Amino acid sequence: MYTPRHFAMPPDLQARILAEPGVGDLITHGPSGLLATHLPYLFDPELGEQGSLVLHVARPNAQWREPASGESLFIVTPATDYISSLWYPSATASGKYVPTWDYVTLHIYGELIAHDDFAWTSMAAERLMAAHEDRIGVADMPVDYVAGQLRAIVGLQLAITRIEAKAKLSQNRTPEDVRGVIDGLHDAGADDSAALVEEFGLPPAERRAALVADVAARHRPGPDSLSAGRIIDAPTPR
Repeated sequence: MYTPRHFAMPPDLQARILAEPGVGDLITHGPSGLLATHLPYLFDPELGEQGSLVLHVARPNAQWREPASGESLFIVTPATDYISSLWYPSATASGKYVPTWDYVTLHIYGELIAHDDFAWTSMAAERLMAAHEDRIGVADMPVDYVAGQLRAIVGLQLAITRIEAKAKLSQNRTPEDVRGVIDGLHDAGADDSAALVEEFGLPPAERRAALVADVAARHRPGPDSLSAGRIIDAPTPR
């Protein structure tokens, strides 16, 4: 994934995203070509050397049956929003109206392992349900019904080998533009993205602006330097 240095995701944001169960896209390449499935997941840091994603798919889904060639990829994009250039004070002043998108995304690579056994699949289903439900669980349903449902799915484990993480949150804009983005996102109802821009986009923009101002101040000619460089007219010979 193309990730300029200023859009590299801070480690604490990556950890936060992994800690919150969500949904993403599992992408594999096998004998029949590329396959993709939109799946709920949870991250287990203790499962495997670098942790694993716990997943499950419908039994008829061919993706779990086909051996993946090389790494498999799981893409998580918890926030993505259109950024109007009308939110930039600098665009209003310059007339340069160029919109963009802000987003945060994880590209999680790993070895896909199918667990076609009742115990593992049951564990995956119970944990995924418990991650989103606090009032009901698998134990609240009839045993025969649960058994039938579990036989209809297959547990999957993505044993993580590496993660590429990107957080494009207007860090490359001026602080005034970033504040305009925050206000614009709030007005558009994208409060989660606005909060991310405020937490992870505004501070880098402010630091960069302060650095630029400091460098400019240190290289700005002062009164002493102007005097030192002034040519003093020699007296006129008499």
